[in-house]
Amino acid sequence: MTDALYHELILDLNRHPLNKRELKDFDFRQREHNPLCGDAVEIFIKYSGNKITDISWQGEGCAISTASASMLTDYLKNKNKSEIKKINQSKVLDLLGLKEINPARLRCALLPLKCLCP
Repeated sequence: MTDALYHELILDLNRHPLNKRELKDFDFRQREHNPLCGDAVEIFIKYSGNKITDISWQGEGCAISTASASMLTDYLKNKNKSEIKKINQSKVLDLLGLKEINPARLRCALLPLKCLCP
């Protein structure tokens, strides 16, 4: 994909986020907040044994944090706990199609990941 297509994907996910709902029955829940910009993300995970059977998120933020939460929760569906531990900054940026990002926007992009690794 070109940078323009990834930019459009981020804007589309901001308008129509994936997996944005509160999971009522969850095994894991973590909320993180970025005080510099006001973004807040809360991730909910339901496990069956070691495997994610359902994952969702709630929160408010900019297009990048919203797209990141959408893409990350979608990517993690049906993964196991050991796979979650392997997710890093590079993977999140890859999911978003971003090669370079300024430090302020990087915090937005990584906020959902911070929920998984508080």
